[in-house]
Amino acid sequence: MRGILTDLELHYVRSHTSAQFQFAHDMNAIVGPNGSGKTTLLEALYTLLRGTSFKGPINELVQYGQPQMKMSTTLTGDRTKHQRSLKVQLSESAGLRKWSIDNKNHARLPLAARLPVVLFEPELSRLVTGSPQRRRDYLDHIAAQLDIEVATEQNKYVRILKQRNQLLKSLRDKKVHNAPPDLFIWNTQLAHSAESVVKARTNVIEKLQERISDHYRGLGGTDDIVLLYASDVSKNATSYASKLLQYFESSLMRDIALGHTSFGPHRDDLVVHLASQPATERASRGEVRTIVVALKMLETQLLSERFKPENISPILLLDDVLSELDLSHQERVLDGLKDHQVFITTTDAHALTPQVHTIFLESPPS
Repeated sequence: MRGILTDLELHYVRSHTSAQFQFAHDMNAIVGPNGSGKTTLLEALYTLLRGTSFKGPINELVQYGQPQMKMSTTLTGDRTKHQRSLKVQLSESAGLRKWSIDNKNHARLPLAARLPVVLFEPELSRLVTGSPQRRRDYLDHIAAQLDIEVATEQNKYVRILKQRNQLLKSLRDKKVHNAPPDLFIWNTQLAHSAESVVKARTNVIEKLQERISDHYRGLGGTDDIVLLYASDVSKNATSYASKLLQYFESSLMRDIALGHTSFGPHRDDLVVHLASQPATERASRGEVRTIVVALKMLETQLLSERFKPENISPILLLDDVLSELDLSHQERVLDGLKDHQVFITTTDAHALTPQVHTIFLESPPS
């Protein structure tokens, strides 16, 4: 199954009350003024393919004032057709979700059903200049798509971290300053899971590092790019668990006082160097954008290589990013993505070539 999206149907999804769209197998442009719901189409596709939204909790996709929503899409292969949908029914306390894949129901989208997606978000430079959380998410997103077992380990780490933090908050509220036995259990489990997460991240960095400078120069850059994993625990993934356990012990009183875990993968970062200096200090705005475009193009290449044996190609979502690039970069980006199914949102139809399949939205959509 190559995974070509042929259609999308939305009912009470954000500003779209009822809408149906048909897609081309290559380049699709979604054109409309701000507020017309362009990004919602990309968000719906991303959610149906990955099981999460890139904008926030899935429940927020439900149109304001409505009790429920539904979205569905069809993916076609050479000789196959697959359908999947998501229904969300809101209640006073939560939202009941029902996923359906080829008429089989699931409480959540199974990991095995999640298809590769590359998202180009607005304000590209924030991947380099924004918060460390963006860069951690970037590494984790690639790692999870390259290896389904990594995705499982990432979810495990988040779950154990939450449980350890709840225990720390409880100790703080009770003014307990001695570690109970169950804290040591959480420490051991969290450290083991943390090492798996960090190994996956450093593996991604190694793959990116092999080609990033070539990609950067291919987009007009002149200097070398160096990617470094930054951690207060350990930069060596194989010793991460043992080091983290030591930090848990030495920072116990601090963690109890704060009510959360001070050290671990959730505090680490990816540092980007340009010409042997941090890009945040050395690079111009144009150079930062070029670095990010190179990273996203390389992400696309890594996922394409990973899923080629399965005859699956990553879906590419470009949310209002062409306006950030000059004409030369636009041409290079679009040329580099021509072998994929691409969805682009823009307010300017004139920036598109005539053969691009175009969906026009009005504000507000019906």
